[in-house]
Amino acid sequence: MNEPQFPVVYITDELARRTAALLDSFASRRPSEGVVYWFGIETALAAVITTLVVPDASTGDGAVHTSVQTNAKAIGVVTGTALVYIGQAHSHPGRHVAHSCVDDQETFAIFDGALSVVVPWFGRYGLRIDKCGIYRHLGGKFCRIENPQSHFRILPAFADLRSRNEETFVHGE
Repeated sequence: MNEPQFPVVYITDELARRTAALLDSFASRRPSEGVVYWFGIETALAAVITTLVVPDASTGDGAVHTSVQTNAKAIGVVTGTALVYIGQAHSHPGRHVAHSCVDDQETFAIFDGALSVVVPWFGRYGLRIDKCGIYRHLGGKFCRIENPQSHFRILPAFADLRSRNEETFVHGE
């Protein structure tokens, strides 16, 4: 399929770890899927996730549902800023990461280019691109991306490139 050109979405490893931990927090009392909305800065070439928003989601029936009021509160977090909705991550209980019919129809903010990442095992083992289902809303529906790196990449939040011979003390550690 000829995919339309949308910006590659970037997230730091720190925000990816935090996303997975937040997804797992939905399953802390009982097995429940979770959801985290991603907001950030978008240009024609790149979208950079800067902000995680966890909606007050209903997770009682094995799926994630959010109300119009809940989603309005999520948008309110970034109202008046340059941040835009980029997509979301949500979890599934096992290794199965296919979008369900509910995922296709109930995902918040469905529009061409929206990113949806399905994280296995409630996010308990992190957010690894090779284990997740990466979807983009294209031509009116969510499509699984066969080459995820062309749409979604995890970057280091920090890189210390000093040689090991030098003192590497960081204040506060």
